Amino acid sequence: MMQISRRHLVAASLATLMSAAPALAQEKLVPLKVGYDGYSMTTAPINYALKKGIFKKYGIDLSLVYIDGGPTLTQAVIGGSVDIGQNGYTSSTAAAVSGADVVFIGGISNKLPFQLVVKADIKNAADLKGKKIAISRYGSSTDTAATFAVEKLGLKRSDVAILQLGGEGTRTAAMLSGQIDASLEQYPRTAELEEQGYKVLVDVTPVAGDYPNTAYVSRRAFIDKNPELVKKFFMAVSEGIHAFKTNKLEAEKETADFLKLKVDNIMDKTYDRYTKDIFPDIPEASLPGIQIVLDELKPKTPAAANFKPEQLVDMRALQQLKAEGFFEKLKK
Repeated sequence: MMQISRRHLVAASLATLMSAAPALAQEKLVPLKVGYDGYSMTTAPINYALKKGIFKKYGIDLSLVYIDGGPTLTQAVIGGSVDIGQNGYTSSTAAAVSGADVVFIGGISNKLPFQLVVKADIKNAADLKGKKIAISRYGSSTDTAATFAVEKLGLKRSDVAILQLGGEGTRTAAMLSGQIDASLEQYPRTAELEEQGYKVLVDVTPVAGDYPNTAYVSRRAFIDKNPELVKKFFMAVSEGIHAFKTNKLEAEKETADFLKLKVDNIMDKTYDRYTKDIFPDIPEASLPGIQIVLDELKPKTPAAANFKPEQLVDMRALQQLKAEGFFEKLKK
């Protein structure tokens, strides 16, 4: 009888351990809050990685938090409301040179993927003069793109009315209702507006060239305290980018769900543009890009002249992954 009882006890213990295994595995996941400032293609790879369980594979319980506007997101990073921000270079650089604890740790887009979309009756610079152009927030990537666009047309910012209206959904609603005449948009929203009769007056991407758009930023205090977590974050992000680029149909479906769109010609065109021209294989921050932003900040923020790009980055995690051959393994 004693022998049977022991067998039952062992079996019961094993059953308990097996049933607890999923819970134990779940408990090992480390929570990480990542803020982003737009329902746009720049967020597609990280959303794809989240939906496909890639972050959990690396022990991360990722929460994506939407925060409207780059400057607001920068403040959320500085204040600790989010651990990492997927944010524009301009607002983060401005905060850093002003003494805030914010540092670049990587990048997802070192291009300005925006187009100046206008009403059909605006055909040239003269037609645009005096008109209302929407951006998300002053100091954001859309704000920078607006400057490139109007200067390409031979205008000054003072020749138009640049209004900060928030996210692209709000800007599009204002466009469709006739409250504004133009907006800085990116695919797929640009293609959607084109189908409704609007047109691209300036494609900012080739005009700006290798210009920094969207980076990953955090606090030095957070990085120093959580170096392994930051490293695993980039392992997941990088694998997500690779999977996004190599699984077109699946990536388009997840992106369409995220952006509340259809998998159609617009999505196909958008996917090709971003995977070929925008998304990097290694999500590094752009040092030349940060220098461009520093130079642009100097007139209004003299302290920017005292900084070099190297002072504003901490890419130890990515450097370690490169040294370990992580990115080469992804290609196999």
